Amino acid sequence: MNTNKFITKFRAFQLNSDGSLFSHYKNNTYTLVEARLPKGGIEVLLSDLRIHGKSKIDVLHITSWDNDHCNYQSLIEILNKLRPDRIEIPGYEPDSETGKLCRKTLLGYDEIHQERILNVIEVNNSYIRSLPIAQNGSSNNVVYQGDYLSLKKNDWSLIKLFRSMGFSVLSLGDLESCRVSTRLSKNSILSNELDVLILPHHGADNGFITGEFLDALNPKIAICSSNNCNQYDHPRQNIRNMLSSRGIPLMTTKRGDVVIGQLEGNSYAVAISYQGDNLENQRSEKFYPKRYS
Repeated sequence: MNTNKFITKFRAFQLNSDGSLFSHYKNNTYTLVEARLPKGGIEVLLSDLRIHGKSKIDVLHITSWDNDHCNYQSLIEILNKLRPDRIEIPGYEPDSETGKLCRKTLLGYDEIHQERILNVIEVNNSYIRSLPIAQNGSSNNVVYQGDYLSLKKNDWSLIKLFRSMGFSVLSLGDLESCRVSTRLSKNSILSNELDVLILPHHGADNGFITGEFLDALNPKIAICSSNNCNQYDHPRQNIRNMLSSRGIPLMTTKRGDVVIGQLEGNSYAVAISYQGDNLENQRSEKFYPKRYS
């Protein structure tokens, strides 16, 4: 691919441990989803930024305060070396000490650079309600409400549809709520535009992903962030079966990164699963985004 002319690029990174890390690029805006470091460390992210002629990230988007989404040591390195202009964080109080430390750091003072950390947005119910109503056919990102009545903090994960004039990606954090699943399945923007579905909670079979959900939104491809040795064997077999029976390709980060790119002038996108340096182990899928269907 000519890496200088992406309409949209999405990357799911392989990690050395359980957790999630993604990047999304459009219109010279680079968003890092989750405060984790990939296998290979910060240099992998710097190399990915250089593909787009950038040295820092524009947005850091954290979906959950759990350590597999926001790791304190990783967060500090990201803040120090990638210098995000805007940070979007969950609008709830963390339960864990690590989560509390991450939140306190982001809402506090940067001792290294001797400045207060600015442009930190707490994404909660009131913030979401203050946003303009999303329009069909636009390329503006959309933020959706979680299940703030749930007793599970997983259901308070940030939900965001990353849109562009290329393909659209839905990020769901660790969501489990059937109420949210049902609500999203009835959303016209998602049904008309969703191309890449990031499986919630690393592909857990917790009732969120259902046949009805997949039939209503009909994603072109599903992505699962899952360590090869994870104790829960994610993505679960029932999730795999539901995707397979509907002809929805699944790619995971078990053995390497997954990169999806669409170049200027192309009506299709190519998803490539990088499994080390062995070309025989690489896999690719071509799909036509719904905007061009």
